[in-house]
Amino acid sequence: MDRELLMKAQYEMPVTETPFHDLAEKLGRSPEYVVGELKEYLKRGVVKKVGPQLNYRAFRAISHAALVGAEVDDVERAVNIINRDTGVKHNFLREHSVYNIWFTIKASDRNELVERVRSLMAECGIENYLILPSVRVYKMDVKYDLIRGVSYSPRIEAEKDVPKVDDLGLDGKMLRDMERNFSVEERPFRVFAEKYGYSECELADLISELIEKRIVRDFYAVLNGHNAGFRENGMNLIRTEEPERMADLLLKKIPEITHLVQRDVPENWKYPIYFMVHATNRDAIEKIAERARKVNGVEELKILYSLKSFKD
Repeated sequence: MDRELLMKAQYEMPVTETPFHDLAEKLGRSPEYVVGELKEYLKRGVVKKVGPQLNYRAFRAISHAALVGAEVDDVERAVNIINRDTGVKHNFLREHSVYNIWFTIKASDRNELVERVRSLMAECGIENYLILPSVRVYKMDVKYDLIRGVSYSPRIEAEKDVPKVDDLGLDGKMLRDMERNFSVEERPFRVFAEKYGYSECELADLISELIEKRIVRDFYAVLNGHNAGFRENGMNLIRTEEPERMADLLLKKIPEITHLVQRDVPENWKYPIYFMVHATNRDAIEKIAERARKVNGVEELKILYSLKSFKD
């Protein structure tokens, strides 16, 4: 892999009418080389997609999320049922003595979340499960340091709330179209400009503005961590009496975190803080966990490693 290209495409992608041409200038390469290599990485599955990545909380229909842990016997059957739900984004088999399947699900409000999970669990015949709704997202930025072999990003969610797309009079359909169908080509905004009645310059400026508002999380190449060599990911569960303070401390001390979320937890589950770390090996994740354990206020930290991804 051209690690320099992939690093720049993750961390320094220009938000312009001609982002790949301008990325090539940053690299001192030809635009043809940059476009050709990124297309090849997309074909090989090293890059999942390129372009604007939306913040789900800005869309009312999916603005609430929960993490679900379930004790599953018939994994294949359960996964097939769970993955049919369009609100399910990630679904992993993880190392835990009881709860082996962990998935995320989104809905318009908490009541709908709970009802959909209960319905899925009933259809699967699963009786023992946890529903852990998100209270606050402190960080959600999956980027990979290809030099160090561990995830890394300094970007955080500074504000608790995100403006809703419809409140700002924005075309949510257009934004979702750009996220799903942004192409690696000389003028990638052109097709959307023609389709929705904007100029290419206006769309590039709009994406920049929406990044500032956090409606768009970022504009970059999203890597498939596993195909890029990051074969391990650990979900770190923290028991603490001060989740808000703990989240702030972890963000300052551990930039290798990709996701950091505070969750509402039941009485029998004492872990309100969750963070993810990705790496080429477990040793790197264990070292980061040791740094986290030294943060004042951490009562306990468990790592649930992924054994298999069923939806990513």
